[in-house]
Amino acid sequence: MDNICFKLLGVKTKFSNSLFEGWVDTEFMEFGKNVVIGQGAIVQSSVIIGNFLIIRKTVIEENVRVGAHVIIMPGTHIGKNCILNTWSSTMVGQELKEGWIYNGSPAKEFKKNRFFEDIPIEKLTKTIGDMDGLLKKYDEQRVARVLKERKSLKRKDKEEKTKKENG
Repeated sequence: MDNICFKLLGVKTKFSNSLFEGWVDTEFMEFGKNVVIGQGAIVQSSVIIGNFLIIRKTVIEENVRVGAHVIIMPGTHIGKNCILNTWSSTMVGQELKEGWIYNGSPAKEFKKNRFFEDIPIEKLTKTIGDMDGLLKKYDEQRVARVLKERKSLKRKDKEEKTKKENG
């Protein structure tokens, strides 16, 4: 419903976006697909600084995640597959490169964003190695922990009984 309202107000947005948690200007804004704006975030295309009114088009490309309480200033261009961490902010006209995680105020490159990369399943399972051996080891540790807890509970029960009998 909110995306329909944004579209009626002239915001170039897609229905796959989640913009309703933040404050978004309705003019000179452009959003790609799969954009998520965090709670309390402010996305601006205009701002008054001192005696100056700054109006610039703000562009947020595909697969961008904007954290809670982020401030995006007018003229910011956020590239594809970016994440802007919570409590970060951009400067007027700042360009955020594609595929990075940004942090701080003003936003600076933090590390490469691998969230949207296609990673082959072989690469993910290579580090696990022997899955059956790993599951067996996990079961052995779990059984040992349960037995230890049972012994501890039995010991506490015996101590309480002796206290009641002696007390």
